Amino acid sequence: MKKKKILGIAIAAMISISSLVPAFADDASTQNVTNSVTTGQVSQNNKADKLAKLTQKASKLGIDITGLTNDQAKAKIRAAVAQKLGIDITGLSDKDASAKIKSAFEEKTLERLNKKATELGIDITNLSPDNAKAKILSAEAGKLGIDITGLSNKDASAKIKSALEAKSLANLTKKATKLGVDITGLSNKDARIKLNQAEASKLGIDVTGLSNEDVIAKIQSARAEKLGIDITGLSFKDAQAKIKAASEAKKEAHQKKNTSTTTTTDTSVQ
Repeated sequence: MKKKKILGIAIAAMISISSLVPAFADDASTQNVTNSVTTGQVSQNNKADKLAKLTQKASKLGIDITGLTNDQAKAKIRAAVAQKLGIDITGLSDKDASAKIKSAFEEKTLERLNKKATELGIDITNLSPDNAKAKILSAEAGKLGIDITGLSNKDASAKIKSALEAKSLANLTKKATKLGVDITGLSNKDARIKLNQAEASKLGIDVTGLSNEDVIAKIQSARAEKLGIDITGLSFKDAQAKIKAASEAKKEAHQKKNTSTTTTTDTSVQ
């Protein structure tokens, strides 16, 4: 009886153990499948992220990468960037092309920083690009009357951009009031377009079918003609500066004339 009982216990134990083996096997198998699926998902997600970034870059450059592999898309983007920078990367390996683009970009950045520093009247000689940016941002912030102490270049840029947009909106609102135009709810860009069209209409300019850039050019020419100045061959910025100077000179002359007339009238009354 005892032997049978012991044998029964042994058999029960063996059955119990044997039933656990496939369970562990199933768990291990499931774990392997799960790991495989997870790895596959991560890979797919990475590819999707890369494609999204490439598509965003392509969109900014105004090129289409639909249907291209990531490598083909990168090559097309590199070619577009090189063209924009005015450099030739024909026949270069991906690595050499990227290095040439980086060098050209750094050169352009330095050129842009020097130009901005000159405009602000500050010296960035021998400064690293990051330190030069920090000094320029500090000068811009001071000009706008905002505090960027302790902020990173990125956060400082964001704060300055926000302040510039607010200032721009204030100027646009002032101009809109002067022209009798409603720009409520419009973005700064759309507000400028609407104001340009209103000003063009006031100057008797037909803007039918013209782009906003063409409208601006026509407005500039009309302003210059009205002020009796020549802006032929000048850049947009230089033309604007010349028009502004002539306009201010005209206002000053008008004010002097009014002051002189008032003084003469006062004298004759006495």
